[in-house]
Amino acid sequence: MDPRYTPKERAEILQLMRLRCWSAKQTAARFVVQTNTIRNWRRAVREKHRAQDVVGAPPWNKLHAGVRWLVDEIRSLCPEREFGTRTIARHIMKAGVQISRASVLRILEEERRPHPPACTSSNESDRTAPEHFQPPGPDHIWHMDLTVLKVLWLRLEVAGIMDGFSRKILTLRVSNSTPNTNQLLALIDEVSGQAGLLRYFVTDRGGQFQRRFRNELKNRGIEHARGRARTWQFNAKIERLFWSLKSWWRVSLIVPRVEAIQARLDAYVTWHNRFRPHAALGIRTPVEAFMGSSVAEPLRYAEAGEIEPVIRVERRNVRGDPRLLFPDIRVRPKLDFVA
Repeated sequence: MDPRYTPKERAEILQLMRLRCWSAKQTAARFVVQTNTIRNWRRAVREKHRAQDVVGAPPWNKLHAGVRWLVDEIRSLCPEREFGTRTIARHIMKAGVQISRASVLRILEEERRPHPPACTSSNESDRTAPEHFQPPGPDHIWHMDLTVLKVLWLRLEVAGIMDGFSRKILTLRVSNSTPNTNQLLALIDEVSGQAGLLRYFVTDRGGQFQRRFRNELKNRGIEHARGRARTWQFNAKIERLFWSLKSWWRVSLIVPRVEAIQARLDAYVTWHNRFRPHAALGIRTPVEAFMGSSVAEPLRYAEAGEIEPVIRVERRNVRGDPRLLFPDIRVRPKLDFVA
């Protein structure tokens, strides 16, 4: 092995040789080494167990220390069980750093890394709507459902309406009793004041969503789509919302007054719409998807890369609720110029 070339340079020579389709003899002539030296390098790479001695460890696939620190830091700031590896990966990608859920899991299983020097931290009718599963845009398909929440001795009903395209919560309205058809229609009229092209309204087969409900929607130019009995998948988007809502609700201390509960639900709506990225939306939040905003392509910061990330992360929450948390990540790329 020729001592004039470092392991990194040998790896670059072999990569260039493959890209240019050079033979061992052509490569040796261009870099002034013996032909057998090039052949020995290639043989070592093929044998794998000798590759590290010849071309060194491949640093281009290893994430930068700042990114690895960020994963550990988010886990320490947000240790809640509901804040899993997928959520961590989505928040980091939303901040502009490329990472996968598998990488997050692998980093968390490793020993905690010290703070890198370059980083600083601080505190329908019975048939399905044609576009039901893939709405063409916001305000085209809405989903509605009811769920029960219990607060001490109170049994409350919550009506929710969600946009099918962006998964944006349009409203969560709590009441002491089960709302009837008139109340639900009034809620729809209140929310749909700014809606433009609403075409389908998806519900289950509840007693409030019968013939009169369908006719009233038809008078408003909206087609009612109802799922079959015991087919929760038909209205799965809002069912998933209620599942997340109840997970947060079980561990929240809420004053047993309707006004206080409504205020907490409004805080949950703000958190869900503005600070919770969804994988189905391309790691955008519902508000970003609703407004048509795009997310910048995440960058991969490698350990041996030329761009040094300067990362800050803080734990924040919505309206003082520690359960409605999100990491505030700020990444500023710093290019290292080599003289």
